Amino acid sequence: MTVRARGGDGDGASRSRTRRLTEYEGAAAGRLLAAGELVVIPTETVYGLAAAADDPAAVGEIFRAKERPADNPLIVHYADPVSVLSLLPAALEDVETLITALMPGPLTLVIPAPAWVPRIVTGGLETVAVRVPALSVTREIIRAAGRPVAAPSANRSGRPSPTTFEMALTEMDGRVAAILDGGQCRIGIESTVVDVCTPGVFSVLRPGQITADDIAAHTHRRPAPAARIGHSPGTRYRHYHPEVPVVVVPPQDWDAAWEEARTVCREPRALRAGEIGTYTAGLFRFFAEAEAAGADCILVEDVPEARAPGLHDRLHRAADRNYRPGVIQELVTS
Repeated sequence: MTVRARGGDGDGASRSRTRRLTEYEGAAAGRLLAAGELVVIPTETVYGLAAAADDPAAVGEIFRAKERPADNPLIVHYADPVSVLSLLPAALEDVETLITALMPGPLTLVIPAPAWVPRIVTGGLETVAVRVPALSVTREIIRAAGRPVAAPSANRSGRPSPTTFEMALTEMDGRVAAILDGGQCRIGIESTVVDVCTPGVFSVLRPGQITADDIAAHTHRRPAPAARIGHSPGTRYRHYHPEVPVVVVPPQDWDAAWEEARTVCREPRALRAGEIGTYTAGLFRFFAEAEAAGADCILVEDVPEARAPGLHDRLHRAADRNYRPGVIQELVTS
């Protein structure tokens, strides 16, 4: 039975037993989705909170479980690229090369919404965000459901996205019918969202692992400024923030920032950059571990936007402040 929350903070939500499914129970997860239930599913990016995309009542439960604003659009997940290709109007046929090259994978395309897509999925827009996840168990779940599934990240609105089963359980236990354990998500940040509705150009609405250069390499379109950021899931409101102050620190200021944190914080935690893939995959898990350890401030090392645009975006959107002398003192005493 899917939880139906009452009240604004979720504390008054009616609770029901959440099943723990193994990676071998994708078919069971799909059957629950087909029956109108909510299921937390793993992907290669982050864990998603899934419902049958053609079931407005089930999709409505996503917003209640996440405590998510109703005008924030959702991503519709398909089991194969052919299904996404079938959605393209004639004016967007040139997008086929992009889909063929980069799907399945951490790429979401914003396209004109087919008539069947409920407006609760699109946030009232005339466009819809679609992708094909790379993780095989996720595609198995979608095939077993017999329909595409709408699935934002499986966290309460504004919080870091879960990248492990344990994080997903902390966020959604008692709010959903089941959570499928897919282990640690390989990528660790959400997919790149690209608007391709205007012929001849593409716009990156939300950066991720796939970059604008990657997209340009597989299309004759030219990049254009993102004029419709609100058409992307996950960009209208603050996201990725743990319940601990976060400070982004430039590499050259690291020693000074850490010394200040050790002086003014009772329980500081710090994460330095290294290999970009490892840093990205572990970022949200580090936030969860710092919360669990009772940290009162978190330092994360900045990376250049040109080097890792998705990671740079998540660091700065999670942060309370960029480092300058005295800012940690201000945060922990305010």
